[in-house]
Amino acid sequence: METETLLVPCPFPDRSHPGGAAAAGYVRQVAAEIGLVGPSSAKVLNGIALGEAAALTFPDTDQDRLQVATLWIAFLVLFDDAWSDLVDFDGAWRSRVRAQHDSIEEVLGGRAAGPAHGPLVRLLARILDDIARIDPEFDTTRLRQEIRNYLAATLWELDLRSRGRVPDLSSYLLMRRVFSTMSVQVELDWFVDRLALPEAVRLHPCVRLVDAAVADYGCIANDLYSLDAERRDGISSNIVIVLEHEYDWPEHRAVAYARRLAEQALATFQHIRAEPGSFGLPDDEAVRRYFHHYESFMSAAVRWPARSARYRSQS
Repeated sequence: METETLLVPCPFPDRSHPGGAAAAGYVRQVAAEIGLVGPSSAKVLNGIALGEAAALTFPDTDQDRLQVATLWIAFLVLFDDAWSDLVDFDGAWRSRVRAQHDSIEEVLGGRAAGPAHGPLVRLLARILDDIARIDPEFDTTRLRQEIRNYLAATLWELDLRSRGRVPDLSSYLLMRRVFSTMSVQVELDWFVDRLALPEAVRLHPCVRLVDAAVADYGCIANDLYSLDAERRDGISSNIVIVLEHEYDWPEHRAVAYARRLAEQALATFQHIRAEPGSFGLPDDEAVRRYFHHYESFMSAAVRWPARSARYRSQS
């Protein structure tokens, strides 16, 4: 493998799960079963190392749960390409997007997916079905709600893009965590990594700060890797483009500041991770596991795009 160039610093190693290739094979099997075909789907399913992304993120899980994580990554990439990254807008774009969201809502609400829902919605239904099969006791209420929040946030992003607007920095940093599906990722992590925290700990402000810092780190890394392609395609929801617009900065200064924001997010995580008791958190195994799982996530956030053809082909 070529030496990878990381666009933001990452002190956490690659501890990849050995089952990544098998998980990618499972995604292709499911895709064939639900009729997910065509050149765009084939490129995602075969050409961007989906299994490696999941393996980097979840090195400590079992194979079945790793496969669910890989299915989710496939859904996210395919849905983004089809609906969330629109750049051509006509008078009916909003109704088409909402119709797709309504179809997803039917599945999130418990309706069985059928041929009328289309392959992407059937893929999401398969993810939820697999979770129920693997762990019938796992409550997907929060996961389903965060998927709804993701869809709502993409409408905000698309509305700005349809009007040729660049988001302001404070709005972007808040909404990026949602339309990037980082909030969905948090909920999915509870299933894939079997996380368990008391509700009071889960809602502790410093745990929520860690959640936000890790999300910002991952979002900024993604923005830096995808900057050239997004600028070319007229997508303004990128931290560098937002900073350029907000402060009238040249690209090099905006890139440097984005990296600084990522480094600050990493430092926030490491500070709370090192001494949770100093912030009123229990220094127990459950809290340590919760923070530990984020190390692999951050490693994946900078290493997968450095390796994936999805990003190499964009530059």
